[in-house]
Amino acid sequence: MLKRQRRERARGDEGFTLVELLVSMTIFSVLMALILSLMITMLGQSTDNLGRQRAVEQARLGLSQIDRQMRSGNLILDPSLDGFAEANVPANYSVRIFTQEGGVDKCVQWRVIYDDVTSKFGQLEFRSWDPLSTLTATNWSRVASNVTKPEGTFSAADPESWPPFWVDTTAAATEAQSIRITLRMSDPSAKSNAKAQVLTTTVTGRNTVFAYSPLKCSTVPAP
Repeated sequence: MLKRQRRERARGDEGFTLVELLVSMTIFSVLMALILSLMITMLGQSTDNLGRQRAVEQARLGLSQIDRQMRSGNLILDPSLDGFAEANVPANYSVRIFTQEGGVDKCVQWRVIYDDVTSKFGQLEFRSWDPLSTLTATNWSRVASNVTKPEGTFSAADPESWPPFWVDTTAAATEAQSIRITLRMSDPSAKSNAKAQVLTTTVTGRNTVFAYSPLKCSTVPAP
């Protein structure tokens, strides 16, 4: 009887077998890999969101300023007529406005410019000058960074192809000039497949109904 109790006690003190240890370690390793993968994914998504948020905040500041200038604008020149000679950018990447923002007549010009044709990220910039003299032009000032390019050839029916500035003929019928502004904001630290945040709006110059001379702000400083 005593020997039997000792054998039962000895069997009760036995640990895991080698096979049981291997199975347990395998299960633990798989669970840890899943948890680590989930944490990396969540961290990447958080980084992408923060990057887009920073870019969007910059772009919104620029959009609010453009909105004020256009709504109080007397004349908005067609962005398709601005090119490398006027702003060192392709057509529809620059827009000029003859505005009375702040009660003072002035010409302002906005552009989205890239370092070269291969650059993925560009900058939103602006400058201003007295309508009577281009010698008063300020230097280009950067308002927002990390503006990404549209996709494909421009078509009003395809929002993915909209350039930064274009005359929006699809807006409600009015004699005032309406410009569609579209900024695609991303962040260099985001993953390559992260989608850009798109800010787009149509702004109508209420004073453009008074048909100011198209010669206003037609002469531009050197880009």
